[in-house]
Formats: sequence, C-alpha cells, structure tokens
Amino acid sequence: MAASSKSSQKAKSVVIALLALWSVISLVVIVVWATSPDLKSSAQCRVLLQDTKEKLEGAKVVWAADRAALEEKVVEERDKQARLTADNLLLLGRLHATNASLEESRQQNDMSHGRNIRKQK
Repeated sequence: MAASSKSSQKAKSVVIALLALWSVISLVVIVVWATSPDLKSSAQCRVLLQDTKEKLEGAKVVWAADRAALEEKVVEERDKQARLTADNLLLLGRLHATNASLEESRQQNDMSHGRNIRKQK
C-alpha cells in the first residue's frame, strides 16, 4: 500500500503542478489580452487603406497640376528673358550708333571750330 500511496501522492503533485501552471498561463493570457490595444478588423483596415490610397491619388493629381503650372511659368519666364535680352541688344546697338554719330558730329564741330579760329586770326 505504501507504494500505491506514493504513486498516488506523486500523481496528485503532478496534477496540482499542471493546474498551477495552467492557472499562471491563463492569468498571463488574460492580462495581455486586457492590456493590448484593440485590434482593428480586416474590414476596417481595408477601409483605412482605401481612404489612404484615395488621399495619395488626390495628392498626386494636385502635385502634377502644380508641376505643370510651374513648368509653364518657367517657359514663359524664359521667353520673357529672351525678349528682354533681344531688346537690350537692340538698345545697345542704337546706343553705339548714337555714340558714333555724336563722335562724328563732335569731330566736325572741332574741325569747323578750328577753321573759325584760324579765320579769326
């Protein structure tokens, strides 16, 4: 009988140890489950993903429109710069022509003035 009581005592100890282990594991699961953030369902995730995709597409459209407008402004400003450069070159040419004409007139005046001085002497 002593052998059977030892084995039954051992069985009781094993069962109690298993129950204690099961209790601790259950307690850990309950605590983790209670403190974990709410997990969204897959449907909520799909809706959120769809909304995000739509916002991204909208942002891409706005970005493309802004880029096109800026590129158009760059082309306009380059054309304007080219026109202004051409105008400056034209004005510079006229200025050189005017300076040449003034220099010629000054030389003629000097020659005339020089003759007048000689005649007066």
